[in-house]
Amino acid sequence: MTRKLLVATLLPWAAFAQNSTDPTSITIYNRVEQPLTSALAPVEVITKAEIERRQPRSLVDLLETLPGMQFGTQNGGIGQNSSLFIRGTNSDHVLVLLNGKPMARSVSGDANFSQLPVNNVERIEYIRGPRAAIYGSKAIGGVVNIITTSQVNTAQVSVTTGSNDYYAADVSINQWVTDATRLQVATGYRETRGYDVVSNNKEPDRDGFESKNLTLGVEHQLDQHWTFDANLNTWRDEVAYDVNSDFINPWNGDYSQTTAYQADTGIRYKGEQLNSQFSVSYGETELLSWNENEGKDSQYQTNLSTAVTQVAGLTQYNYADTGYVLAGVDWQRERLLSRSRAQDWNTFPPGLISFSAPNRDNTGIYASVLHSWAPVSIELTGRVDDNEQFGTHDTWQTAVSVDLPEQHKATLSYGTAFKAPSFTQLYWPSYEKPSLEPEESESWEFMLSGDYSLLDWQLNLYRNDIQNLISRQGERKFGNTDVVIKGLELTVKMNTGPLHHTASVEHTDIDDLNNDGRQLIRRAKRKASWTGDIDVAGANLFAQVLYVGERNDSDFSTWPTGKVVLPSYTIWNIGARYPLTDNLTLNGKVNNLFDKDYQVVLDYDAPDMEFYVGADYRF
Repeated sequence: MTRKLLVATLLPWAAFAQNSTDPTSITIYNRVEQPLTSALAPVEVITKAEIERRQPRSLVDLLETLPGMQFGTQNGGIGQNSSLFIRGTNSDHVLVLLNGKPMARSVSGDANFSQLPVNNVERIEYIRGPRAAIYGSKAIGGVVNIITTSQVNTAQVSVTTGSNDYYAADVSINQWVTDATRLQVATGYRETRGYDVVSNNKEPDRDGFESKNLTLGVEHQLDQHWTFDANLNTWRDEVAYDVNSDFINPWNGDYSQTTAYQADTGIRYKGEQLNSQFSVSYGETELLSWNENEGKDSQYQTNLSTAVTQVAGLTQYNYADTGYVLAGVDWQRERLLSRSRAQDWNTFPPGLISFSAPNRDNTGIYASVLHSWAPVSIELTGRVDDNEQFGTHDTWQTAVSVDLPEQHKATLSYGTAFKAPSFTQLYWPSYEKPSLEPEESESWEFMLSGDYSLLDWQLNLYRNDIQNLISRQGERKFGNTDVVIKGLELTVKMNTGPLHHTASVEHTDIDDLNNDGRQLIRRAKRKASWTGDIDVAGANLFAQVLYVGERNDSDFSTWPTGKVVLPSYTIWNIGARYPLTDNLTLNGKVNNLFDKDYQVVLDYDAPDMEFYVGADYRF
């Protein structure tokens, strides 16, 4: 344990950077770079090499087999709405970071993982369980950090084609232009004609998707202590979708355009014992929706636009070989932009009205200390948030870890979290409920792990009590309820000869205490996954299995809303990569190998068997 903490406290020159390519280090745990083994919580890392082997068409494709993750709102294929549930919590309980900064999201508070660009992602870090003591509001279920910057000196061109008239092209250049300056440019385009995601309504068509994205980055080492960086990520997506209704009308949107960008800049200092950083970021998201038959300039077009500004500073002091303290402050402003407008369903036909909300500022101050008395490590983190709309909230995180004989480790942790209601939940016309209370959670977790020469395993038992959880199940307006989530996760990573296995099994029991203990909708109690990788004759082959158990859902086509149970499903994916030359690599993938018919959301058909082939050329 002492050696691990020594590595954690004596940080390298790149401390605080969001672009580490080392698979054994992370930045998501306490916002600073530290060894993955020193984190006293379950953390998963997906490296660039793994992303290339999996050949994902979207972040859903990449993340769906990770433990604790369920994409319970997945209305079809590529580009269709996809929201993530972590450990049974709501989709807006996931804090999504872009290069370590909170990402601007829709007014609902959800991040649409199907539409986020995946081509320029260098690395993903994912932490299960609440982390509000470090990150503040929204981190009730977990945190996902999408990293687009890289230190790797490369230039690459990729092309892909596949089922449903899918085409994609990506170009990236990441070069050190001087000994002190690195530049990065990445851009991508993808489109698909798609398929009819709701096949039983009166609107037979193909629901396609088109996406463009751009990443720009610069990093400059001012001297041996100071480093400056600036980054811009932007994308525009257009998607055709279906409304689950037999009554097709001009005010029911079936086409949308999402435009988003995020810019950030920061400066870092690295000394022998003292490390500091300061950053500023700004992001906007605009979602336009309209009926395709009426045209983009339809009188029924809705506009939902939000912006997030953040200023943050952090200092870490390594007071000994066995411990450090860190303290930070961040200020965040959420805004619903003035161009937003939504449909008023209190009139017939529904007209458009201004959708407005007051700006919401949040100031957070936090501190953390970690110390080791081998074989015991203790961490204590506290945070105070002053939310302009909902007052002051204290959140805490503490963990005790003990190294056990034979490379075993036991960790007990406790954490609290809170989340302010989203603009949608408070002010959405015809659905608004300004009296909603903030959500608060209290979570316990026990983690036991073993690290052997050919096998690593981890067992997690957790309980999360959420008060005032905001939900809308069959009701027009949102409301508060209380839930108790109890879960078990077992993950195993092992080698059998040249074959590497990654497997997980999980059970999530969610009791809605104000709804007869019913499991929350679209969340399976049981999930399991397995991925196998092998290198044969210079090629990398992989196979993947995902099992998702039965889920409750709501049938909104009936009144009152009906309750249904969706059947379980199992899907197989396979893929291969082969380096034809030192520069050129060919790849291919088949999703849903056995052409399983299933639905993640009632009446929205998941994709049939799909195939993709492509090539990567590195300069």
